Amino acid sequence: MTANALRRWTVLHRWTSLFVTLNLTLLCVTGLYLVFHDEIDHARGIVPVIAGTDQPRLALGEIVAAAREKHPGWTEMSYSEDQEHPGLVYISMCPPGVNDFAKAKPFLFNAHTGEPADLNLDETLSMWVLKLHINLFAGIIGELYLALVGIALLVALLSGVVLYAPFMRGIRFGKLRSERSKRVFRLDLHNLIGITTLAWLSVVTITGVILELAKPILAIYQANDLAAMTADFRDLPKPVREVPLESAVASAEKAWPRHHVSFALFPGTPYSGEHHYTFFMAKGDGLESRIPKLALIDASDGGITVAREAPLYIKALFVSGPLHFGDYAGMPLKIIWALFTLLTLVLCVTGIYLTYARIRSRSKTTEALKI
Repeated sequence: MTANALRRWTVLHRWTSLFVTLNLTLLCVTGLYLVFHDEIDHARGIVPVIAGTDQPRLALGEIVAAAREKHPGWTEMSYSEDQEHPGLVYISMCPPGVNDFAKAKPFLFNAHTGEPADLNLDETLSMWVLKLHINLFAGIIGELYLALVGIALLVALLSGVVLYAPFMRGIRFGKLRSERSKRVFRLDLHNLIGITTLAWLSVVTITGVILELAKPILAIYQANDLAAMTADFRDLPKPVREVPLESAVASAEKAWPRHHVSFALFPGTPYSGEHHYTFFMAKGDGLESRIPKLALIDASDGGITVAREAPLYIKALFVSGPLHFGDYAGMPLKIIWALFTLLTLVLCVTGIYLTYARIRSRSKTTEALKI
């Protein structure tokens, strides 16, 4: 590598790293909490009591009917299962006259009794930390900003890999030159942690960017795939009467045997259209349970309009959540995620120190030249 190229890569790495460091530190701290939020909530006694587990689960339609009864005039938008608390489901609903997912509120219900769970999600510390982690309490602007931070971090990682070989040439992997100055020791530590966490940090960053771009991704789905799948219904009037939800679920399960409803969108919502129920079907457990199959069910007669694999970018969106938070394989994976998060925090601290040491050294040199 030429001296000019090395200098350009160094400048690129320095400035992208400076831009992301404080943001990444915040994301690591909040992310570390979120990895263990379930255990923390249990320790603090903030967990929903799941009564009636000895009873069979209610049909999905019965749960939605219970939600309508508890919130008259509100419109159901989506249904999803609580992956961490089997037996609990989320029903997202909009207040009267509103049909916007951004203004929908999630309500937690017991799938065995149809009763609301004794937990207000918006008032929990975990929800506060999650909102801080997702959008800095700044809505779509915060999400797009953090997506930009993620892209800058990927550039910093790439430039760091490019610089690793020339800076570490002739030095045994993992060697920390403690006999040299503090700056050299911390540079070695920074390089070692950077190359050790590279694969993990790349995966977490890419999935984080995908999650931050969820709204644009869903808008693309709405404008392209959904529009194409429902083109034959575009000019038809809205159904006067919709088939019972149980009939639509039965059709989706017929389209995808041995699958269950993981996520559902109701007719009339932006990402389902006026004429269809949209079901994302899943099976198995672990990461496999997060990769959905798609079924569009005609709301007027319960017929199967579309049964296909979900688009690749929708699969990526669904899978990004568990990959980002490491919550799909129990405590061992959470511990691994936590250790890598702590290493990333050390990476941030050593990066800040190296920048400070460089500025200080340059300042001393300038003062010496003046003398």
